Amino acid sequence: MSADALPITPSRFAAALKDLPVSALHLKVLELRNSIAHLDYSNEQLQQQQQQQQQQQQQQQQQQQQPDQDCVDAIRENEQVIERMQERIRLVRSEVESRGLSWAEFQSQAEREAEQQQDAESRITAVNNNSNNGGRHSAWSDGTFQTGVIRDGEAHFLDDGSRRVGGRGQGGGSLTDEELRRRMEAQLRGLGGDGGDEDEEGGLHL
Repeated sequence: MSADALPITPSRFAAALKDLPVSALHLKVLELRNSIAHLDYSNEQLQQQQQQQQQQQQQQQQQQQQPDQDCVDAIRENEQVIERMQERIRLVRSEVESRGLSWAEFQSQAEREAEQQQDAESRITAVNNNSNNGGRHSAWSDGTFQTGVIRDGEAHFLDDGSRRVGGRGQGGGSLTDEELRRRMEAQLRGLGGDGGDEDEEGGLHL
């Protein structure tokens, strides 16, 4: 930059003022204020322009982050087509099974694995339900396991639902679990005391 383009220093400017009349000083002050006002206005315009550019940049960034609407529409259309295809597969399966054929021949490997996984989860759920049902297995209620006593060489089974004890020549009665347990403990104590295998009624308890 040349020496003529450099701004005047404060000391030189102060020295130049000394030779100016008062009217010239007024004009210089007005000139300076006018320049300041012009610069202030220019700065305001530049700031507004800068803010607009920043907003445009932010909008462009947001638009870049948002998914393409054409892509969204294409995905939605594909999903609708897939649903129609799945419905057609269900119709084909219904037709195959109505003819007495096995659908397994039409299944893919992925479908077979998914059904096996679903069956395994169903079995696990059933086992958990049985475990949570009072800790009793279903075999105790479906007749697989039965309890009872042997009297006079004849087995008398206890009904799981009512705990009813039946005997030859004896009346039946309803026993609770606790009553049955106490009776069996008393009979076992009697067996232990006599050292034999039969109780007072001649019955061997299981």
